[in-house]
Amino acid sequence: MYQREETIDLGIIASEIAQWSINHYGYFVKSSNDKLEMITSFAEDLSRLPQDSIRFVGKVQNEWVDNGNTRPPTIPEFLKEVRTKYNQDMQQNTPKLEHHQTIDYAGMWNACENCGEHDALNFMKMTYNKREVSDATKYIIRTYFEKLGYDKNKINKMMG
Repeated sequence: MYQREETIDLGIIASEIAQWSINHYGYFVKSSNDKLEMITSFAEDLSRLPQDSIRFVGKVQNEWVDNGNTRPPTIPEFLKEVRTKYNQDMQQNTPKLEHHQTIDYAGMWNACENCGEHDALNFMKMTYNKREVSDATKYIIRTYFEKLGYDKNKINKMMG
């Protein structure tokens, strides 16, 4: 009925990374600490990464070898590389929002104009943007306020 969320055993992944390091470079980490302790600590560090970033472990390993490094990555270096790959993937594959949303000022003005002077004044105070409103819409707004008997100076001040 319900599907269980798949959990990743980071201890296994940490031990696989350690085994990869030993196979390619002869050692995992130069330390007098217990290897089991190091792998457990490494698994805890991996748990702090975003869960989806674990899929980049193989890519980081391959690039480390392809770049001709003569020593295995330290734990912080490895974590940094995994996080970098994850962030690059997120930047490339995240849909971008539209930079500029255009507003139909002419349509909004028509709705305000038909409702009355109060709505027209409210449009001018709350919505009107002199840089984005087209010249044709500005002309229609100007003639509307002239018909209502507004002074030209007052209209010019309202329109910016």
